[in-house]
Amino acid sequence: MLKIYPLHEKKSLYPILAYWSYLNWFINRDLSFRLVMYEYKKRAESNELPCSFVALCNEFPVGMVSLRTVDLQSREDLTPWLSALYVLPDYRNRGIGSELINAVLDLSREKGFKKIFLFLDNRDIIKLEKYYSTRGWIYLDDGTDSDGNNTKIFFYEL
Repeated sequence: MLKIYPLHEKKSLYPILAYWSYLNWFINRDLSFRLVMYEYKKRAESNELPCSFVALCNEFPVGMVSLRTVDLQSREDLTPWLSALYVLPDYRNRGIGSELINAVLDLSREKGFKKIFLFLDNRDIIKLEKYYSTRGWIYLDDGTDSDGNNTKIFFYEL
């Protein structure tokens, strides 16, 4: 049975989310695992932004997502951002990603936001563009990520 929890309700799982995040987005960057752990520990201790959600399938962590104030340094004028959507490979194509996205959209609505933004990881940009477009996300603009790579920015009307 799938359940989505705010990370602050499952505090002990923050190292797992930090590990997934580090392996997927930071291992080849000049950023220590210790710093990623610190960031997720802060998210586990509060329900303020940035915050994260964890997906549990029969109490086993299988995915995560975050809501951040700023996620793309070149576009600090846009806020908030859906960030770090990740589902374990063996659990993909089961709707878990969509449930995690819905948790972020619901929280964004509760906080009174009118739009939410995301940018695409350039390693899978074509696949990700299709994934988000079919879920109602709308292309906004091209951008540059923190590593200087071209990316695409999308938004969702809440």
